[in-house]
Amino acid sequence: MRELPARDRALRALAEGARPTLELLSDVSGRSYDRLKATAEREGWALDRFAPDEIAERIRAVTEPLLTHVEALGRKALEEGGRVEKGEIEAIIGIIRSLEKIGEIMRTGVEVPAAKENQIGQDEDMAATLDRINGRMVELARELAAQMVAEECRAGRCLARQWGVGR
Repeated sequence: MRELPARDRALRALAEGARPTLELLSDVSGRSYDRLKATAEREGWALDRFAPDEIAERIRAVTEPLLTHVEALGRKALEEGGRVEKGEIEAIIGIIRSLEKIGEIMRTGVEVPAAKENQIGQDEDMAATLDRINGRMVELARELAAQMVAEECRAGRCLARQWGVGR
């Protein structure tokens, strides 16, 4: 099997969604890399942008460890009777809101129909992950609240019983 010329390899890479680097553009256009780079710099080409697929993958890479961290915080709070610091919860919520905003920006962008279908699937995956994080945070908050009420009751400061809650 013969090796494809650089121009054909570059065309295929771009057709399959590769980021349009100066190297690829040079191969496709037949222009020298140095001249193309000078033109790009002089005209201010925006070559540092990421493709929607790359952005979605980067977001997914952030959400998985975030969910793991939220779960670990909940386990620690339940097992050790520890408290989750308000600042840490606020930071996690801020990250989630940022991820949701990025997803919203991506959904409202102008896209090619085939890429849009792919993006919709990725957005649904991202939404499901964010929904799992949110659900887990609510669950952990409820468990922590129940634990705190139980501790107060054990200490004889149970206001819930005075109001008829938990009977």
